[in-house]
Amino acid sequence: MARMYDALDRLLTFDPGERGVEALHTAADTDQPPVEAAARMLRAVGTDGSSILVTTGFPIPPDEQPETDGPPGTLVVVRALQAMGCEPVVVAEPIVEQPLTAGADVLGLDELLFEPITPESTPTAIGEQLLNRYQPSAVMAIERPGRTADGTYRSMTGADITAAVAHIDPLFEAARGREIPTIGIGDGGNEIGMGRIRSTVKAEIDQGDQIAATTTVDHLVIAGVSNWGAYGLVTALEGLTGSALLHDSTTERALLEACCAAGCVDGREGVSAPQVDGLSTSLNEHIVGILRQLGKQARCKNKS
Repeated sequence: MARMYDALDRLLTFDPGERGVEALHTAADTDQPPVEAAARMLRAVGTDGSSILVTTGFPIPPDEQPETDGPPGTLVVVRALQAMGCEPVVVAEPIVEQPLTAGADVLGLDELLFEPITPESTPTAIGEQLLNRYQPSAVMAIERPGRTADGTYRSMTGADITAAVAHIDPLFEAARGREIPTIGIGDGGNEIGMGRIRSTVKAEIDQGDQIAATTTVDHLVIAGVSNWGAYGLVTALEGLTGSALLHDSTTERALLEACCAAGCVDGREGVSAPQVDGLSTSLNEHIVGILRQLGKQARCKNKS
């Protein structure tokens, strides 16, 4: 099993977009592969009926539509958590709900609990109210803008997207204050969780001084594409549960197409196309196929 987690960890550092993922991954490394540590935490706290809050949605200028990286990974994680008996709740701006709903239909989710938040919401109220309402066992961010040192939110090119972002960072700060475990999944340095390795983001990533996020998490998963990090987390959960949880390559294509049809755009090119960060649908399908094989091997090891 240890070799499987190492292989999974190495796959997640594949960086065809040349984002500088290797440097971020090295900085985030722990005694065990970060994706394994995050999965073990979820397995430990994800008891029947436990609530887990998941946030996603990264607005892309100029129209501030959500990007294709984030919602697909979130939905795959939600489906896995539901299969484990948890009750995940997705927290995001209303504009993200339609792509999530469309993708949920592709994955056959019977229910998608969605909690809308807006840029006008009081930041501290968002955190405390959500924790009080749902009493979550864990809080996760998958490709979600993180607040920078000057209080703004920035795209990978440094564009100010603050007006389109609900300030959810206080949710993670409040969760850590209550010793509720937190996970962040990202690929560029400007996402929630990257505060854990902020000095590396500033030193190694283009526009790092300007875009580096400050909000930290307990478990930070770095991947070449954030969706892949989410899929890797689900693959790791397969090894721990012995259950098939990850979707297949055909479903990946349908998932990306559904999210695009419902309003998502590619984060690098800004076009409505079933690609992620400028990377083709076929490449994303291929990554899912490899992860499926790793998950199958993990399940076999789990049963032996």
